[in-house]
Amino acid sequence: MSRFTRHNRSRAVTASHDSYFSSAMSASFVASRTMLGVLAAAFTLSACGSDSASTPQDSARAASASDSLSRSAAGTTTNTPLVLGVRDLAVVVEQPLRAGIEVTGSLDPAERVEVKAQIAGQLARVTVERGTAVRRGQALTSFESGALRAQVASAQAAVAARARDLEAIDTLYKRGAASQQDFVNARAARDAAEAQLAQVRETLERATVLAPIGGQVSEKLVSTGEAVQSGAHLFTIVNSDVLELAGQMAAADAAQVRVGQRVLLTLEAYPGREVQGRVDRIDPVANPATRQVTAYIRVQNTRDPVVAGLFATGRILTGQSAAAASAQTSAATSSLAVPSGAVRGEGSDTVVYVVADGRVQRRLVSVGARDALTGLSEVRSGLRAGERVLIAPGAAPRDGAAVQVVSPAVVPSTGASPADSAMPTSTGPRS
Repeated sequence: MSRFTRHNRSRAVTASHDSYFSSAMSASFVASRTMLGVLAAAFTLSACGSDSASTPQDSARAASASDSLSRSAAGTTTNTPLVLGVRDLAVVVEQPLRAGIEVTGSLDPAERVEVKAQIAGQLARVTVERGTAVRRGQALTSFESGALRAQVASAQAAVAARARDLEAIDTLYKRGAASQQDFVNARAARDAAEAQLAQVRETLERATVLAPIGGQVSEKLVSTGEAVQSGAHLFTIVNSDVLELAGQMAAADAAQVRVGQRVLLTLEAYPGREVQGRVDRIDPVANPATRQVTAYIRVQNTRDPVVAGLFATGRILTGQSAAAASAQTSAATSSLAVPSGAVRGEGSDTVVYVVADGRVQRRLVSVGARDALTGLSEVRSGLRAGERVLIAPGAAPRDGAAVQVVSPAVVPSTGASPADSAMPTSTGPRS
């Protein structure tokens, strides 16, 4: 292709762009002039009305201009649909809900003992490690005891000597050769020697550190040959057969809690698994700083045990006696449910925004129990199963506003199949 041909095509493309740009500018200019003309006409008519009475024809023209201006200004807001995505909608479903008071905290062993040194000295041997299972009374470590054994032998010899002295004084006292005070002094010396022997023997016994409870070693802070002081922390032993959670709640909620009520717990480390427990005791006094009350929940952890020390979220099933809780496997009742974020307002002005026929409908509803673990709220009236609702809209949408759904709605229930949750997409309001 010759340079002349390429040059002509380049000029043609440039001319085409220039023509399109000129057309767009002309259209914009004409629209701007039209708008200015409408504004000028409205302003002129209102100004004339201040000097003399306007004619019916003038009023009609002014109203027409004002209406045209309003439609022009609001066209983009009233005709543009609200675009919704997959995370913006949920389907109203019938689902079991469990009402109760939510508690959170660490699920720790109910029995936990810090083993400390009762004497000072050098450790001769450490016989356990972290995770070692121990029984009550089992030796964990021992101190070098050569000096202590020598002290015991010396104390035994002193007791024997004081016993012989007492026996000799007793013989003399009976013959009248020794006074009563000599006999009393000799007996006191023997008793003191025996007390010293008992003390040394106890110190020797403390040289062997025993497990105070059965369980597992969770902390080991010393090693063989290490010198420690009296009171030093050596080990920590826990018994994970029973776990305990200390959950705090508001005073109003604490009034509904009773000892023996059933508690359902979930742990992030064990998804899909519920651990059952019981309210073991309740603090009689609220925390002075937070004004909250602590309930202590115990879980039997002998069958299929869970790891202790994990964070747990629990729900105290209120409104049940201990006998009823033990007889029932669940406190759940089936009802219509929506995500709690879809519910707005409170009392008689509680509303949910429903998406139907390509429009937003502001619907008054009556809500009941809230399932804190699943994040669902019971809807007693105002909704039907299968309807779609907005999830936590940032700002309250206008009632009747057009919407465009670009993806299927999300069903909040974990038990519903994807086929049940799939909804046809909408391209806007239907005629």
